[in-house]
This record gives sequence, C-alpha cells and structure tokens, in this order.
Amino acid sequence: MNLRVILLVIVVIVFLLASLLISFLSFQTNSLSQGYQDGSVQIIQNTTPGTIPHVITVKNNGKKPVMVENGQILTSNISQNLVVAEDKVIEQNSSEKVKAYCFEPKKKAVPGSNLTPSGQASTQVKTLIMNSNPNNIQNATQTQLQIWILVTGNNVDINSGEAPSLIQEQQISISQLNQDISTAESNLITSFNISSSQISNFNQTSSQINLNNIIDNAFNLINTFVNWVRSSLGI
Repeated sequence: MNLRVILLVIVVIVFLLASLLISFLSFQTNSLSQGYQDGSVQIIQNTTPGTIPHVITVKNNGKKPVMVENGQILTSNISQNLVVAEDKVIEQNSSEKVKAYCFEPKKKAVPGSNLTPSGQASTQVKTLIMNSNPNNIQNATQTQLQIWILVTGNNVDINSGEAPSLIQEQQISISQLNQDISTAESNLITSFNISSSQISNFNQTSSQINLNNIIDNAFNLINTFVNWVRSSLGI
C-alpha cells in the first residue's frame, strides 16, 4: 500500500471519528433551545441593572445535560435581552449560574424575570465575547460597551435604560462613561478594520444553527469523500 493510499485512509478515519463525535454529543445533550422547548429548562435573570457581566440561572429538570453556548441570545418581555458570555454544561436535575452580557441597553434588567432562548448573536458579537474576560471587570465593561455600540448602531443612549445604572454601579461620572464608549468604539474600528459609519451596518443576530443539519452535512461530506477515494483507487 503506497503513501497516498495510507493518507487517504487516515483522512477518511478522521472524518468518521469527527462525525461520530458530533452524533454522540447530539444524543447525549440537549441545546438550551431544545431544553426550553420541551419544558425541562428554565432561565432566570439574577442580577440588577448596571451589573457587568449579568448572571443568569439555568435550571435543567430534564433527562439529558443541556449545553449552554456563548452567543446564545436570551429575550424577555419585561427585562432586557441578554447574550450568553460562556460555554457551560448543565447536568440533568441541577442548576448553574451563567454569565451574560446585556444585549438591549435601552431596557433595564429585572431580577427574577424569565428568559427565552432566541437564536444566536452575529459573528462580530461572538468574536467580542470569545476575546473577552467576563471575570475581569475592566475587560468585561469594554466588551459590554462594544456590544452596546453594535446593537444600537453606534448610538448608545447614556441617559436611559442600563447606562445610568452602570454609572451608579461602578461609581463613575457621565464624562468617564462617554470616554469609555469612545475607547470602545476605537477598539471596534481597529478590531474589525472598519470605519465608524460602517458599525451601523453590522447585523447583530444570525440564524441559529441546527445540530442535526451539521450532522447530516458531515455525513454527506464523508460519503462524497469516500466515493472520491474509491474512485481514485479504482474500487
């Protein structure tokens, strides 16, 4: 057996293992949306307005662990929308606290309110979250302000909603908040290599990816690749 054949076999095996892992995970866990839809998951806002990052409680009463992923948008009729800031697995019959950033600065957080999974944030927002440190207040605040700039189209209102509560919570002045917002805007422009006017053109949400579609696509890709290998080897 020549080197080319060996390499082709190795690649096929890697694809198979990856697809099996994805399939295994899909059977062993539920997404946050799946758990919520079947009534086994409850998501509760814990923290008061101005907190960075916010903290939610995810209660899982289901028979499978639930995977909470960063970038998941959580909505509410009475409280502000949030976007999850970390990945965490919630085991069955247990609850965990999960960090999240404010995704709707015009509204204040209402502790005790229920939240609903509602799609995924955009690639830009997810990038900000992945590069942030929710455990560092200065870093988390910069990330929060950048998210506010994106979701408001660079039009953050510091006189209503969450901003006045942030000023009070961190005991800073209005001028300091304005300066922090200006710094956050500059960091956004540098990070994404855009102009200030382009910020408002960013889409802040994206369609939620269905794990079953990922699995199907993976198997289709594997089948196509295997057929190519068989054709190459004259099998």
